[in-house]
Amino acid sequence: MNPAVLLLSATAFEQDLLAAQLEGKTEEEVVGRRWRLGQLAGRQVLLVAGGIGAVNTAHALTCALQARQPALVLQVGVGGAYLDAGLGPGDVALASAENYGDLGVRTLAGWQSAELIGIPVLQQEQSYFNHFPLDPDLVARAEQRLRASYAGGQPVLGCGPFVTVQECSGTASLGRERAARFGGLCENMEGAAAAHLCRLYQVPFLEVRGISNLVEDRRREGWDLPLACQRAQQAVLRLIEEGPL
Repeated sequence: MNPAVLLLSATAFEQDLLAAQLEGKTEEEVVGRRWRLGQLAGRQVLLVAGGIGAVNTAHALTCALQARQPALVLQVGVGGAYLDAGLGPGDVALASAENYGDLGVRTLAGWQSAELIGIPVLQQEQSYFNHFPLDPDLVARAEQRLRASYAGGQPVLGCGPFVTVQECSGTASLGRERAARFGGLCENMEGAAAAHLCRLYQVPFLEVRGISNLVEDRRREGWDLPLACQRAQQAVLRLIEEGPL
């Protein structure tokens, strides 16, 4: 049976709260990765933990999309909020677009996007280089649902562009540079690859992340991964509970 929603995360702990609520769960191993299929809030879902980074994500998602035909891919995980985004640990971010943040050319004038190379990473009705916009109507409906559930103002919900990097921004200056470049809310290591693959396969895509830390001079003692994982999964559950978007 094809799932209504494919829930994709980098790690198992970013989806374990959702997995614990699966009814009629079955499991299988696909190329060393665990797939968990079952009913979540009355909808058929497939949970896939793809691994960290863009390559692992693209591989796991390709396998899942080739084997199944989900109505929606929903990526769930954690991210680091840029300093001027107005988000902090435990808040929630919803992507309006995804961007490859470090794909391009380093020149004497600074970083330049992949457009300088001139070869699109995806060619369909248009050329895609770094930027993958998400369906604005789908994002708006998801944002409306989440804002309604956060009527008390906690956690804070941000909606805007995400930035995907393979070299995490471990300094405030690099974070500010990337945030300004893309108008970014937060950064992660997988989302642009998932958005890219979903555009290739013409499957609707959403991405929700709990904020685990600020993108500042690296300070692990200020991180809260458990809370970020919890908030992201709670947001996903709210989106699924109200039926198809």
